[in-house]
Amino acid sequence: MSTPTLALPVSVRMARSPIFLTAKNNSLATDALNSMDCAVQIYTGAKTATTTAKYNLSKIISVNEIINFELSNLIKEETLHPMGKFSITSPSASEVGEVLWVNLTGNWNYSNAGGVPVDGLWGLGTASAFLVTDGWTKRLEAQNRQTTGARLTIDRTHQVYSSNREALAALYLSGNGLNALSYEIDGTEYWYVLEDELGFANNSNESQNKVIYIPSGVLSVGDYVGVTPTSTYKINLITNSEGADYKGRVTTDGGTVEAWGCLMNAIDDLGGHDKITHNYEVICEPKFTPEIIQYVNRYGVSDYVTFFKKSTEQGNFTNEQFNRSVYADGFTEPDFATAKYQDYNINSRNTTTLNTGWVEEAYKDVIEEILMSEDVRILENGVYRAISPQRGTVEYQKSVNDKTINYTMTFNFGHDQRNDIK
Repeated sequence: MSTPTLALPVSVRMARSPIFLTAKNNSLATDALNSMDCAVQIYTGAKTATTTAKYNLSKIISVNEIINFELSNLIKEETLHPMGKFSITSPSASEVGEVLWVNLTGNWNYSNAGGVPVDGLWGLGTASAFLVTDGWTKRLEAQNRQTTGARLTIDRTHQVYSSNREALAALYLSGNGLNALSYEIDGTEYWYVLEDELGFANNSNESQNKVIYIPSGVLSVGDYVGVTPTSTYKINLITNSEGADYKGRVTTDGGTVEAWGCLMNAIDDLGGHDKITHNYEVICEPKFTPEIIQYVNRYGVSDYVTFFKKSTEQGNFTNEQFNRSVYADGFTEPDFATAKYQDYNINSRNTTTLNTGWVEEAYKDVIEEILMSEDVRILENGVYRAISPQRGTVEYQKSVNDKTINYTMTFNFGHDQRNDIK
């Protein structure tokens, strides 16, 4: 005698790739899986929150004793991208709707070893809820891949402009041990305990606390650290750091750790820290005005790319036309000052063409992310405006072939020039 086996998704999953809930009978030839219902709860906030199901799914037949639900499109509809963290001046939780809890429960009908069909409940309640972002998995990656590491951006040197602000996303989980942060600027390392800076620990079960943003642009780092980078700098995500835990224990006991940064540097020199390093390079551009793009990357979080070289804007004008009746008779000549062919609904959807400047080979994946993104914006007069990349064929450049790598991209603005939204 046996009951069906259930394959539930686990954290963190990506809503732009398949997310499967699968039930199947066991190996006994006399087992049978007849039907299955699934209630899908999608919510933000505490993992233990109970909400009304967004969707109630049902299948009344199995195929080869398997019932499968593909949930990604339903979940994706609930994701939000306010993309408002670029100007933060201290570490911060992600925005509401950017990271979601999904809880699946239901019942099934099955036969145990040829017995009379019975109904049974499946699911573990909110204990089995899993996290989802609006990301995607890549070709050759496992179909049921989950994200667990702290890094949520492509590993590359971030080229940044001295007048811009950016934020760096990280996955803040007890499972990956992320608990501290450091900035390396001009030979000095500045250390921070993330729980102290954020006000919550890496075991928080609030959905927005699972992804955090850290000041990373030049102006943002200057405001947070008090030192403004002028050339290269590093942002280190510190995982499994006993030094961070030590400071917390001393503080809890009512003490103060003096020269804590000194302690962290000593542990670091002894190889006692696990680091995930993000490299930054401040680019001086004397000729062109750099343009910064914010987009939702493959992990479903905000990311940034600055295009440093030549940029142009093109107008793409359209119109409609009707054939106007022109009056004339034996006494009246036609009025040639008024057109017979009359234009109306004249507008332009402008485009902008941007150049990255000289970048490293890793930018191949960054360009791919932008072209795959469904939410891209450009900073215009201090406000991010919607744009969309012109897609098609792109040749990914290699240093062995191209020596110097520069990408040119064209974007359509998200609104017409004439402000009459219809």
